[in-house]
Amino acid sequence: MRERLRGLPLRDIALLAVAIALITTFNLLGAHNGEEQAQSLDSYSSYDAASGGYRAWYELLQREKIGVERFEQRPAFLDRKLDTLVWSEPIEFDPRQTSNTKADIRALQDWVKAGGRFVYLGHDENAAKQGVLKLPRTKALKNAKDDGKNLTIAAELSSEGVGRVAFDTNLRWKAPKRATVLVADAAGPLALSYSYGKGQVVAVLDETAFENTRIARADNARLAFVLANPRRAGALVAFDEAAHGYLVPETWWQIMPRPLLIALAIAVVALVVAFTGAAIRLGPPLTPPARTDATSAEFIDSLAALFERGRAATKALEEVARSTTRIVAVALGVPDDAPPASIAKRIEAPDLRDAYLELVAAADAPKVEESRLVGLVACAQRLRKGFATHARPRY
Repeated sequence: MRERLRGLPLRDIALLAVAIALITTFNLLGAHNGEEQAQSLDSYSSYDAASGGYRAWYELLQREKIGVERFEQRPAFLDRKLDTLVWSEPIEFDPRQTSNTKADIRALQDWVKAGGRFVYLGHDENAAKQGVLKLPRTKALKNAKDDGKNLTIAAELSSEGVGRVAFDTNLRWKAPKRATVLVADAAGPLALSYSYGKGQVVAVLDETAFENTRIARADNARLAFVLANPRRAGALVAFDEAAHGYLVPETWWQIMPRPLLIALAIAVVALVVAFTGAAIRLGPPLTPPARTDATSAEFIDSLAALFERGRAATKALEEVARSTTRIVAVALGVPDDAPPASIAKRIEAPDLRDAYLELVAAADAPKVEESRLVGLVACAQRLRKGFATHARPRY
């Protein structure tokens, strides 16, 4: 690389350095000139204390103890706390202005329909053609600048002390039938108002009438006060500064509905608790016992317990007594349904007779003592052996 640089002529290096310096200088001068040109334009902003700003109007309302503020958000954030919104049309090609989207226009129209008052200063033919807020169209006249002496002032303004205003524009509203003309001359209306849903739109053509350098002319200050004065006591009036570039960026949690934010917060807390509980060990791990197969003795014990719960001893003794009676009866030649006493009389051997009577008596008892079960079964077995030559036992 060093060898290549050494091979370049000094003249080429000098020309390259000069070209870079010139390009940088032109860019800086262009940016500076752009800022100066933007600052020389009328901003119609309540922050601007220069000739083309509305700082005097803003401070006038403050001195009159009117609740006034600056609105620096998208129209979606307009709420019912705000009674009046003053909106001035930015100068065309002003680099500081913020363009409104269709969603912004929809939100603004919804706010006015819900009961807000929109003070519109200036004119926008494209918005009027599209039907935004039902703004009226304008017409241009020749030599129509008025000195404020031949104007017609509406009674609602005259009662507030507005007798003469100084407007400077060659445009006039094409007033719709539904509108109330506030200020007009022989050429047509300069300011009017009309209902829009539950709200109201006040349209004033000459937005320069309320600039810092012109608001003191005639009764412009009185007119500015009347237009911006809230209709409800204690309500707020705001100057829309978002249109002039003073737009506070929105975050996602400001845009989302509050119930959804609460639901997300609960879900996050639940996940944190779940992960924390899974990560923290509250005790030693449990080791499952090794699997062992049951022995014959355990199987017999469990089966005996099952039979005990189902009173199997009583049932077994009844079956043993019934089968033994059948064997003995067949051997003695009597019906097996004969009374036990009748069958016992026919048994000659005293020990077998006593064993039979003991077996039958135990079987007729409501509950059998488990300790006697083995002995009773032994009695039945002895009777079976004694009479087995005469009949084949069932069991």
